[in-house]
Amino acid sequence: MPSTGKIAFCFPGQLQEKPILEDHHPLRKDPHFKELLRRASPQTKFNLLDFSFGHEEKEEDFSLKLQISTYLLSMAYFYRLRDKGWNPDIFAEHSMGIYSALAASEAITFEEGLFITEAIGRLLKKEGEIHRGGMASIIGLTLEEIQKICQDLNGFHLSIANYNGSMHFVLSGEEEGVEKAISLAFSRKAISASRLAFNAALHSPSLYSLREEIMKILKDIKMQSLKVPILNHWTINPLRKEEIKDFLSQEIGRPVYWVRCVEKLLQEGVTQFIEIGHEATLTKLMRWIDREAEAFSAGDRLSR
Repeated sequence: MPSTGKIAFCFPGQLQEKPILEDHHPLRKDPHFKELLRRASPQTKFNLLDFSFGHEEKEEDFSLKLQISTYLLSMAYFYRLRDKGWNPDIFAEHSMGIYSALAASEAITFEEGLFITEAIGRLLKKEGEIHRGGMASIIGLTLEEIQKICQDLNGFHLSIANYNGSMHFVLSGEEEGVEKAISLAFSRKAISASRLAFNAALHSPSLYSLREEIMKILKDIKMQSLKVPILNHWTINPLRKEEIKDFLSQEIGRPVYWVRCVEKLLQEGVTQFIEIGHEATLTKLMRWIDREAEAFSAGDRLSR
């Protein structure tokens, strides 16, 4: 059960791998999960269970399907934790984790969050087809070394998309530049350097151009007051109701300062960080930032 310290629920941006939900997986019998899939069915053609057991070697719209899966699973784990008595003091969100964080805080409905996730996901898919981009996670190099890689590959519009830790960054830019950055990172003794499942240069200045299209997506959605405050990943301040739409229209073109979010939460007295997702991506990042803080993934804890 929760401790007496402050609790942060952390919503991840996107799964890195297809979720496998075998027949014996606890979610398959969970009433919240079943209800969310039922509510999602009239709104989207995407079927999470079909995706989970699909065997296509090259899945069409793979990144988009991962985004929708992430949203659905985060919402399912959120409701499961809430039923078990967890009452978070604040939400933190990483990249597109903002959509599930907003739905969990009741600023938008579950259906609206699903609509935003899929609509912006399709917009990013289209952008990636027009301007082929990519993202790469690099571990083991300092900020100065990462900045030097961007400078050395000037011309490929590379920028730092995610500040995940003192030696963990994500680069974003043109596809060829991302591949060259991976090779350069290994040559400079990076521990790890790998492509992420994106064909667009997410969280790079090149996506500022999508602001107006995102505002059109959001135009009929009325934002409600947040039931739980959300610390946003860009300004590292609590998100106000009146600025949510503007934030959503800009954030895909601005960096994710995750390490600053964690440092801010630690300063505010948060002692437990619970990742509201199927994997343990943010949980692992937490251990890079502060090994003393208690962190776990709902996907791990509730799947035992």
